[in-house]
Amino acid sequence: MPLPLKKQQYREDYTRGTVKMYPGRPAAPKKPKKKKKNIFIAFIRFLFLSMFLSAFSFYAAPSLWSDYFEPIILNRHLNRHYNPDIKPYVSPHLNYLHNSELFGQHLIVGAQKDSHTIIPMITSGELTPIKTELEALFAKYPKMHPSLYVWEYSSANEIAMNADESFPAASIIKLPILFELFRKIDRSAQDGTNLTSLSKKLLYDFKNQTSGSGDLQFSELNKYYSVDYLAKIMITHSDNSATNMLIEEAGGMGAINSSMRALGLDKIKLENRLPDLEGTNKISAKQIATLLYNIDNPNFLSDKSKIIIKEYMANVQNRRLLQAGLPQEAILIHKTGDIGTMLGDAGIVYAQNGRKYIVVMLVKRPFNDYSARDMIQEASRIIYNGILKL
Repeated sequence: MPLPLKKQQYREDYTRGTVKMYPGRPAAPKKPKKKKKNIFIAFIRFLFLSMFLSAFSFYAAPSLWSDYFEPIILNRHLNRHYNPDIKPYVSPHLNYLHNSELFGQHLIVGAQKDSHTIIPMITSGELTPIKTELEALFAKYPKMHPSLYVWEYSSANEIAMNADESFPAASIIKLPILFELFRKIDRSAQDGTNLTSLSKKLLYDFKNQTSGSGDLQFSELNKYYSVDYLAKIMITHSDNSATNMLIEEAGGMGAINSSMRALGLDKIKLENRLPDLEGTNKISAKQIATLLYNIDNPNFLSDKSKIIIKEYMANVQNRRLLQAGLPQEAILIHKTGDIGTMLGDAGIVYAQNGRKYIVVMLVKRPFNDYSARDMIQEASRIIYNGILKL
């Protein structure tokens, strides 16, 4: 018996391989033929994947293991503050294009705009008799190369000997750092931003710890100290660890240098964190004297900052240089500097007869030759006695 027409058509479709399992729906489409793989593209992909895995294994995997997986396996404290350094990959240009460096990181720092200005020292003449005595003194120390600048307030007379020459700064570089820090504190108070203040706490950790002068290097890590405390020990005890913390708080080396250039003090250059035993940080005697002269400039520092800075400088522990050549009744606010190849002292002297003068003396010397100390002490004595006679 012949099948109905619809069933007959269904059977024919089935035998041809085009059967419609569900009448009314289209037949399943034929699968397209697979294209042959491009061997070159596959090789490039494999190469990039290998490079990525190699870089990951070399840079990230060790830190991930030590900070995450090992603590979990060994039931140790898990470091949840892991922060891989991606700056070399995001900003590779900083490896060769930068104008500042802070804690080993290359930075690009813009010019600092500041309405505060300094007042230059106006000179009316020379303290010739004192200079003559100093020249005779320096002739006794042929191995020493001194730089000296003296400026007396009441007469506006000066003594300048190699005063514009660039010298290694040693710890005297802490004076520009201190001034720039307090100028930033003053600006923060004026504009209400409170970016920094004397009461602000800074973290002391391993990246701030450094050798040389000061006792902070022996203190417990990961503790907080106030800006006031750090600034105080930076000057009174010449603490290098505190100094490096305050360089960052003042804006970094690039910002400090930019500010000094804007003030016309272009020979004051901060190139290295402390201790700068190689003497790459530079100053000149006259420009440090100009900075000291502007302690009393109200357009440079606030009255509060001026008082605090003078208090720091009045309590410097090293009293073996300019201070050793002064009588007990004289008052000296100052900052010393000492590395193997340079010894120096810079400050303001308040004499017993009311006279007041700035003195900056820097001495390049054979490595650790203590004759430089004797020369500075004797020069301080000559200058003081000479100004008493004015």
